Amino acid sequence: MPQLCLSGLAGAPSPKVTQPLVVAGRARHQSLWQRRHSAPLLSAFSAGLIFAAAVRSPCSIVRRQGRMAAMAAMAATPEVPESFRRLVAERAGESVRAVAVVREGTTPEPEDGQVLIKVITAGINGGCETFRARGERAFAGMQNVSDYALGSEGAGVVLRAGTGTDLQPGDAVAFVGNAFAELNIVKASSCHRFGRASDMQAQAFRECAALRISGLTALVALELTGEIKQGQTILITAAAGGTGHFAVQIAKLNGARVIATCSTEEKAKLLRELGADRVVLYKQEDLSEVLSKEFPEGLDLVYEGVGGKLHETALAHLKEGGRQLQVGYISHYPQAAGKDSSPDSSTDQGKTLGDAFWGGKTWELPGNKTVYFNVWEGLKRQTLSEPPGGKPLERLFNLWSSGRLKAMVDPKAFVGLEQAADAVEFMMSGTSTGKVVLDIQAL
Repeated sequence: MPQLCLSGLAGAPSPKVTQPLVVAGRARHQSLWQRRHSAPLLSAFSAGLIFAAAVRSPCSIVRRQGRMAAMAAMAATPEVPESFRRLVAERAGESVRAVAVVREGTTPEPEDGQVLIKVITAGINGGCETFRARGERAFAGMQNVSDYALGSEGAGVVLRAGTGTDLQPGDAVAFVGNAFAELNIVKASSCHRFGRASDMQAQAFRECAALRISGLTALVALELTGEIKQGQTILITAAAGGTGHFAVQIAKLNGARVIATCSTEEKAKLLRELGADRVVLYKQEDLSEVLSKEFPEGLDLVYEGVGGKLHETALAHLKEGGRQLQVGYISHYPQAAGKDSSPDSSTDQGKTLGDAFWGGKTWELPGNKTVYFNVWEGLKRQTLSEPPGGKPLERLFNLWSSGRLKAMVDPKAFVGLEQAADAVEFMMSGTSTGKVVLDIQAL
């Protein structure tokens, strides 16, 4: 299975209650605003009562300070609910909407090396969720499985930690696997801590959910597998998308000249702001003509996630010794808007892009050109010493926390498990900008 779609652990006992995807829960999410904004008022009121009582009490200052410290420690420890809801595929089927149901279960306990997370935000990985729901490609083993978990990536708050982990309750983490759930048991090794939840706003969880897979894919693909160098010319397709916008910025941070493709002027404006040197609106301009006239020396590197005609055009303009990083082929995904009418195949290899992508193949082509379908290949080439800038995940989050890397989240809001299918379909529509996310619950 491509590491882009790591599935994580189920980590939950057998469900007790079934709810249709579109039922109940609306009142639950309508109250999020009230809970979020009333909580500080109640906390302030409670603090005032505590202070007044302390002043009147004959107990010593030391005892009062100890009591307040204990209460602060209790407040910093997140409350753990007895039950939770999660979204599962009742069976493999046509789409997420067709198969998804909400199940309720008892809160599990983390084992050694695991943590229990309150999921705040889930990132939407349209390809993985589509093929997972259909039980196809890397998820073919799900064909005969019922109630299997959905959701590729997310961010949340650690509620409990098993032994053998460095994480603590209250830590804010980005994680991989089973993110369409209110609670999730996750291997601590798949989590990245980005601070304390008490210091974070909801937007930080949205952005870190985007970073965990989409951002990391761009960084590993370009810096480790593609071995990007200063002064190189790189083409990035779907450049305003969930992983493409990260690729634009990482390429510029490495001193490359960036050609970016997108579908609308609004997206083009964003890409220029992120540093793209040439933006091609592929519905208005012929990409091959632009490359031939403006970049006759060819492309050193390609970051490609569309497939079809764009894949073939990019490959045709790849210079000798160039590398093409295939991070997807969305124009041929089931349910994708604007599906490419050209066949999903390569005359050079006689294999479909889907076969090559899910098989993690590497194509060696004439002219010393290479196409990587497993863009994580560069991780294998690392020596025992860390690459420049530190470990990839640490480098990625350091770039984000320092403000050098922006995580763009589409402004269209999706809230609650009941809207997961809406979010997936929106991501597949081709109209989104940046990363599409699903807010599971309030912080």
